[in-house]
Amino acid sequence: MSNALRVGVVGHGNIATIAQLPTLVTRDDVEMAALVSILPDPEPVKRRWGFQHAYPTLEAALDAQDLDAVFVLTPRSEHLAMTRTALEAGVDVFCEKPLATTATGAQMLAETAEKNGRILQVGFNRRFAPVYAAAHESFGEAGATFCVAQKNRAGSEYRATFENAIHMVDLVRWFCGGEPVEVTAYAAGEDEWEEDGISALIHFDNGHTGVVVGARNAGGWNERLDAYGQMTSASVIAPDSVTITRPEGTSLREMTPENFGWATATETMGFAGAVHHFLDRVRDRGVPLVSGTEAVKTQQLLERILEVSGLPTDEQPGRVWSSHAKK
Repeated sequence: MSNALRVGVVGHGNIATIAQLPTLVTRDDVEMAALVSILPDPEPVKRRWGFQHAYPTLEAALDAQDLDAVFVLTPRSEHLAMTRTALEAGVDVFCEKPLATTATGAQMLAETAEKNGRILQVGFNRRFAPVYAAAHESFGEAGATFCVAQKNRAGSEYRATFENAIHMVDLVRWFCGGEPVEVTAYAAGEDEWEEDGISALIHFDNGHTGVVVGARNAGGWNERLDAYGQMTSASVIAPDSVTITRPEGTSLREMTPENFGWATATETMGFAGAVHHFLDRVRDRGVPLVSGTEAVKTQQLLERILEVSGLPTDEQPGRVWSSHAKK
């Protein structure tokens, strides 16, 4: 189509393959203009997703193509450089979470986006998951007075809280509203770089309270959120169901029957919604739900939790990411 958005994608790992790329190819207003890949032969990936061209670097893609938007889907260590390069080239950016390895770096990117008048969205996909969105909507702008968010898994990984529990920190901020004024947090385990988990209590300036639990020595994967306020209770068992209870009755929404039973994690976990939201903001120039500035606030709160609990707030020099997480 003549007014299609020309999109470039940097990185095509596991999450990109099941989340962002399948969503992009469903849009009839998107041209898959550029793939940036370090593979010696990127042709199979290029053909699979219908990219017009492949390049070894983002700089080469930007030199050759007039792109409207770039998706930065690389490991987090590359987010800052890739996102800054695209923003300074005058291109809108969708960046996977976290925006940078430190809140200071994330703040710099948010300021770069503002300075250059670009749209910057960060991939906190949970806000676009139907069950979380329905629960959040039930409290309106006033937010939830109390919110407990948990993401637990069997087996830890390098910087487990930073890598995984950051989603729960973002949800607690979103549900409670306000700015954090007091944080109490505890970490478990003997290895500060591969912790057994954390628990955190956050008090916000609007009087609301959030609790985050991220156990990495659990018996298995589970994710859930419970929120209360305004004579309303919301209970999410992600990504499958949300129950809303008010004095007049209870409603239950289950994802399994939707799309004739074919709803996948791409939709139920909010990946597709996040991509659609970003592309729509590129078109209407509105502020994304999870803008760079909003993502910085989540990362600042996460760093505060890490610091209070005694965990590192920066990467370990020379450390290569590893995981003992079990499916």
